[in-house]
Amino acid sequence: SDHTLRLSVAMNVLLSIVFGAMAVSRTRVLGASLRQTVSFAERTSTFHGFRRPSFQYDARRRNRASWVSRAEEKEKDQGHSDNRPRREPTEKELRVMEYQKNAAKLSFAEEAKSLVQYGTGYGVISTVSPEGFPGGAVVMYAPDEEGLPVFSFSTMSSHTQDLLKNNKASLTVTAMEFKGAADARVNMVGEIEKVTDEEQAKKFKAAFLQKHPSAFWVEFGDFIMFRMSTVKQLRFVGGFARAATIPAADYMGASPDPVMEFADKIAGHMNDDHQEATKIIIKSEMGLDCETALIKSVDRLGMSVFVTVKQEDGTVSTPFKLRVSFPEEAPDRVAVRNMLKRMTNEAAAAVSAEAKAAEAAPEATPEAAAGGTN
Repeated sequence: SDHTLRLSVAMNVLLSIVFGAMAVSRTRVLGASLRQTVSFAERTSTFHGFRRPSFQYDARRRNRASWVSRAEEKEKDQGHSDNRPRREPTEKELRVMEYQKNAAKLSFAEEAKSLVQYGTGYGVISTVSPEGFPGGAVVMYAPDEEGLPVFSFSTMSSHTQDLLKNNKASLTVTAMEFKGAADARVNMVGEIEKVTDEEQAKKFKAAFLQKHPSAFWVEFGDFIMFRMSTVKQLRFVGGFARAATIPAADYMGASPDPVMEFADKIAGHMNDDHQEATKIIIKSEMGLDCETALIKSVDRLGMSVFVTVKQEDGTVSTPFKLRVSFPEEAPDRVAVRNMLKRMTNEAAAAVSAEAKAAEAAPEATPEAAAGGTN
């Protein structure tokens, strides 16, 4: 037994020495590998034209990674992110920018109420499911006399069941012919409740049928009238760089713009038959020569126009939106028609006079530019 014990102790000592040597060897290999990695990273910072990354890892923060961007510093030194130098806007660009800054526009509340009033009558409702998740559905709506949306929902619809358990919801409405981020939309946040009063239900059903004459199914027994009885706030986006959160009181106190009801007909007529007139108006107002000029929307204060222009390299720009103000309010269809005629005539005369003045001006000779010669 003593012999066996001594043999066991010897084997344990031998195994400890072997495993210790293996651990030391593995540590040395790992260290060498790390040194090679660091050396490779240092070499590749300039190898084959590679650059060091525009961010750095802050190793002092152990709990979370901290990536410190240098993009802003580069932009300050170099201009744009693709190393293009910054340039000052031209005189023509400054004129357009100044005009856009001062152009007459509807208030956010007016534009939002007009969208709800004159929209397609379709929107996206968002309700809260029993599990607490938002659910969306495309629904039909109609504005009541206060500009609040009313609905006719089937009792079998999931959003109906959601509203009966939790009346907090929202409705998103877009502008007519909505196509992208440059077009207006509004999200109404509030409480949508079942209409229990029979007289109110009849009134709202009539408003719904006026907006959707073919919705015969509202008379079916399993359809119920709902109404957004309370508006908490509205999230409005009128296009790029035009957005606001509208208080409920502002929305309720606003009136729909009277011209936006038939604006699509005015825009269609101008775009089909009088696009040159729109170009001349923009030329006179902002000094901008447009390749195309399509009116997107019209209201009593002016119109929004999508234009393209020829660029310095000869290519045509992507469409962008400009606001064109009326000299004074045009509250109805006749007033808008007369206003556009007046603006076209005045613009044509101004552009013609400017062209004649340019032709009549003598060309500057080198001698005249130098102050003449003796």
